[in-house]
Amino acid sequence: MQWQDCPPSPLAWFELRESLLTLLFTPALLLPLVGALGVLLAWRWQLPRLALPAVALLAPIGLSAIYSPLATTLLSGWLMAQLPPFAQAAEALPVAVLVGRGSAIAAATTNAAADRLRQGQAVAAYVSGDVRATAERLLTLGVSPSLVAGDSCARTTWENATLTAAWLRQHHPGAPVLLITDPWQLPRATAVFRQQDLQVIPLAVAPVLGPTERNRLALRETIATVLYRLQGRF
Repeated sequence: MQWQDCPPSPLAWFELRESLLTLLFTPALLLPLVGALGVLLAWRWQLPRLALPAVALLAPIGLSAIYSPLATTLLSGWLMAQLPPFAQAAEALPVAVLVGRGSAIAAATTNAAADRLRQGQAVAAYVSGDVRATAERLLTLGVSPSLVAGDSCARTTWENATLTAAWLRQHHPGAPVLLITDPWQLPRATAVFRQQDLQVIPLAVAPVLGPTERNRLALRETIATVLYRLQGRF
């Protein structure tokens, strides 16, 4: 198995991003802050004092809707609608590409990749931006070590795409990519990988996740998709 390890290199932006996401995913912290901010703005705009308690109550209640099952469904549907149109079917066998998304999602993506490798529907597997254990799980599922490679270097979906493209140019030039990830990340990842002039075959897998985890992924990917569009990355 070919594997590239990279030492951790924390950046201020990533630390800030994770802090903001932690706040977003912790309603007990975020909602009181929103209520306090609402009261401050109401006072700033010189609303009647009787309106301040209503603002303090209604602002958090309104924002709490983003944590509801309905919000998860709506955001998930919007994300899947962003999936780029499918390109013409690939003539060559693809390389299965998995990106780092945590152990629960890795369990689903490695199963899907191993199935296709065992059936001769892919020529190799590349694990990008994940721990070595994810690549090793492919070996326990019966995939030959000579068909597995990866790195722990990519920290973003953009880096997943650029590092994977560089590896493909060296080891499988011209091969299409069978991009395997969760349905929330798949549309953004597909668009980003295609920005690297790769032919991408998107494949969504359904990891075993609870309602809270699905909601967090829907929120996170919605924010990431909007940010990537604002940055002109697709």
